[in-house]
Amino acid sequence: MSATRGALEVLPSHPSGEPLSLLLLEDSPLDAELIIAQFEEGGLSIQAERVDSQADFTRALARCRFDIILSDYNIPGFDGLSALAAARLACPDTPFLFVSGALGEERAIELLKRGATDYVLKDRLERLVPCVKRALREAEGELRRKRTEEALRKSEERYELALRATSDAIWDWDMETDTLLWHGGAVGQVFGYSPEELGPDVEGWSRLIHPEDRERVLASLERARESREEHWQGEYRFLFKDGTWAHVVDRGYIVRDAGGKPVRMVGAMQDISERKRAEEERQRLLEEAHQRAEFEQQLIGIVSHDLRNPLSAILTAAALMLRREDTQPWQAKTAARIVSAAERAHRMIRDLLDFTQARMGGGIPVRPVPCDAHELTQHVVDEARTAHPERDIQVSRGGDGQGHWDSDRIAQVLANILGNALKYSPEGSPVWVESLGVGAHVVLRVRNAGEPIAPELLPRLFEPLTRGSGRLERSDRSIGLGLYIVRQLVLAHGGTVEVESTAAEGTTFTVRLPRMPPAASVETSGAEPRGG
Repeated sequence: MSATRGALEVLPSHPSGEPLSLLLLEDSPLDAELIIAQFEEGGLSIQAERVDSQADFTRALARCRFDIILSDYNIPGFDGLSALAAARLACPDTPFLFVSGALGEERAIELLKRGATDYVLKDRLERLVPCVKRALREAEGELRRKRTEEALRKSEERYELALRATSDAIWDWDMETDTLLWHGGAVGQVFGYSPEELGPDVEGWSRLIHPEDRERVLASLERARESREEHWQGEYRFLFKDGTWAHVVDRGYIVRDAGGKPVRMVGAMQDISERKRAEEERQRLLEEAHQRAEFEQQLIGIVSHDLRNPLSAILTAAALMLRREDTQPWQAKTAARIVSAAERAHRMIRDLLDFTQARMGGGIPVRPVPCDAHELTQHVVDEARTAHPERDIQVSRGGDGQGHWDSDRIAQVLANILGNALKYSPEGSPVWVESLGVGAHVVLRVRNAGEPIAPELLPRLFEPLTRGSGRLERSDRSIGLGLYIVRQLVLAHGGTVEVESTAAEGTTFTVRLPRMPPAASVETSGAEPRGG
C-alpha cells in the first residue's frame, strides 16, 4: 500500500467558480486516481484529500470542511460502517457515498438505512459523477429546508422578544370620540411613520391598508364591535413609509361599558413579513418534497405495470420451448432458467404494484367472495409441495372454514408466508400449516423450525425493504416487500397478522381473519380489474 496522502490535483473549476472539497478514504492509490479521473471526465472540479487509515480519517473529519465524502467499504484495520458512523457524527450534513469493489444488495440497503447517501461499485465508476451531483443537489435542498426552519424559528423567537419589549406598534382607539393614539416609538421604528403622519383617527390607519384587504379588515373590525366578544385579530398588508407592503398581524382588546357598548379598543400591530416569507418557503419545499415522492411512487407503478406484458411473452415463449418434443437438453435447461427468472421478475413486479397501490391508494382493495379457508390452504400447500417435493409440509384443519374473502389475495398471503418458512428453515425439517375456524374468525398459522428471527428485527418485519437474516441463494432473494404486502392484504380484510420466533418453538406467523371483511376495504364493481 502506498503511503502517499494529502491533496491531489485540482481539476478545472466548474461554473460556480469554486472546486468541490472531497475527502476520499481509499487505501489504493490506483483506485484513487481512477476515481479522481471520473470527476475530471464529468466536468467537476475538486480539491481532494485522500486518507487510508482510521487515524487520518478522524483527523480530517475534525475539520469538517468537506462538500462530500467518498469511502471504500474495506480498509485494512478499518471498516466502512465505522467510517460512516464517524462521518455522520462529525459532519451529519455532508453527503457520504461508498465506492467499493464488492457490495452485496442486502449490505447496500443496510448502509443506506444507516445514513449513507448512495453507493457506487468500482466496476461501474461511470455512475460516480451523476451520483455525486444528485447527492449534492439533495444536500443543498436539505440545507435550504433547515435554513428555512431555522429562519422560521428565529422569526418566532424575535416575535416573542418583541412582545416582551413592547416593540409592537401600540395603538389606543377611543371609540366614543373616534380618536386613535399611537404610543411609543415602535410605529416609527417598524413602519417609518410618526404618530402625526398616521393622523388622529382610524381613517389615517385604514387608508394604508392594501386595497384588496381593506374592506375585509374593516368589516371584521365592525363585526367584533357589534358582537359581545372582547378580542379582535386581523392579518393584512400594510404600506410602509418607504413604499413597500408589509404583512402585519393586528390584535385588539375591546373594552365595553356596563351595557356592553364598546367604548375603547387597545391593540398592537406586528410586522410578520419575514415569518410569512419563511412559512411560504417552507410550504413550497414541503410541496416539492411531496410531489417528488408521489412522482417516484407513480413511476414505480407505471413501469411495473408496463413490464408485465413483455414478461408474459417471455414466459409463454419459454414454456412453449419446454413443451416441444424435439427440444435439446441444453435448450430445455436454458428455457427452464428463463421461466424461473421471468417468474421471479413477475413476482417482484406484482409486489411493486401492490406496494404502490398500498402507499398511494390508502390500502389494497379486495373483492371478497364466499370461499373455504381450508380449501384455500390445501391449494397453496399443494402448489408448494409441487415446487418443493423434497420438503415435508404437514397440514391440519379444524372448525368451520367458510367466510367471505378475496381468494386470490388470501392465497397470496399464505403463499408468501409459506414460501418464507421453506426458505428460512433447515432443509430436513418439516413445516406446519394450520387452518382453524374459531367463532366469527378463521385463523391461519404457518410454523417452521430453525434459527429464530433476531429480536431487533421483529418490530420492523412488516415494514417495506425488510428481510430475514437467513442466507439465501441469489435467485431466491426478493426486494423485501413481501411481508409488507401480506400485512396490507390482511388489514384490507379487517384482520391481523403476528409473528413469534424463539429458538425453542421456531417461527410462527398467525393470520386472524373475520369471516366478513369491513365494507370500507372492498373494491367496488366499477374499479379497474386487477392486473389490467
